[in-house]
Amino acid sequence: MKRIFFFLSLIVLAALACSLPATEIPSAETLPTEAATQPEVQNEAGEAVLYFTIGMHIEPMGETAQGYGSGKADYHTPQFFDKHVQDILKVTQIVEAHGGRMTIQAQSPFSTVAIESGNTILADLAASGHEIALHFHEDTHLGKNSASLSIQQWCDVMKEEMAYITQASGVMDIHYWSGGNLYANLFEAAECAGLDVNSDWKNPQMQTTDLSLVGVNPWRPAGGTDGSDFTLFTQNDPNGAIIFLPEGQYDKTDFAASRRSDEAGGDEAYFEYLKESLYASLAAAQPGQVNVFHFTVHPGEFRGDKQDPFGVIEKFLTEVVDPLVASGDVQWMTFSEMADAYAATEP
Repeated sequence: MKRIFFFLSLIVLAALACSLPATEIPSAETLPTEAATQPEVQNEAGEAVLYFTIGMHIEPMGETAQGYGSGKADYHTPQFFDKHVQDILKVTQIVEAHGGRMTIQAQSPFSTVAIESGNTILADLAASGHEIALHFHEDTHLGKNSASLSIQQWCDVMKEEMAYITQASGVMDIHYWSGGNLYANLFEAAECAGLDVNSDWKNPQMQTTDLSLVGVNPWRPAGGTDGSDFTLFTQNDPNGAIIFLPEGQYDKTDFAASRRSDEAGGDEAYFEYLKESLYASLAAAQPGQVNVFHFTVHPGEFRGDKQDPFGVIEKFLTEVVDPLVASGDVQWMTFSEMADAYAATEP
């Protein structure tokens, strides 16, 4: 039934594309936003500018469109889905209040439940200027043997997931994705699906990031990785189809997973580490080049005090990011905007 629903969705989308002018379909890339300012690679003092944003991963909680279950809480449960919708809205509103926009990365079953329930959260976020993108947990969309599947199989399912996101959000052009990190032919599959910007590489089995992938300057990888050999991944190919955005000047292999560790000090200690990493990224930034930094959150993360949910995010933006934006050292950008800035400055 889900496959039938998918193909019916494609028919509806095709009919809409033929009957409506393009200007009636919202796109995060074409809508005017407070954050859509002209990119600068250096400020008035000639110092490097660091492009910054917060990414959000929406996990595949419940049965996906392809019939695989995550074994976790279920977005098909209305109360759970609505709670995460409210969490997402609260975090994006905090970011908007600080002049920023996020890259929201969705997948089924969140996208399909949004469609089936008539919830417009992804369309509303796109209309507010947030980038809508794909988060792809390969095992929940392709099964446990996903690494053995063909590029075309990966491409087809990535397209299927993107079609659901398009139906839920109205965004036709999806450029960014995260996930699928241990598939050596990932970049070929992503190019086939029409994607061209990637970040957030983490080994899902080890919950670690190889430090050869950290830094502040994007590049075009010559190829993917199986999680052990990063030779092609770290080699720049000027003709490569995919732009990779490193997350910043982090110095721990588990930086992407440590936010969930009470042993590491909890939320306060994690955001203190983010501050140190942001300052280190500013120190590593080079004038005349595109320099980037971001961190990732999930719906419901960093709720902290019940009386002040997401207060650590508010505090970090107020005390750390806002002064750097005011001084011209940091500029808000979505992931695709960062990639566009990099493409515009390539030799």
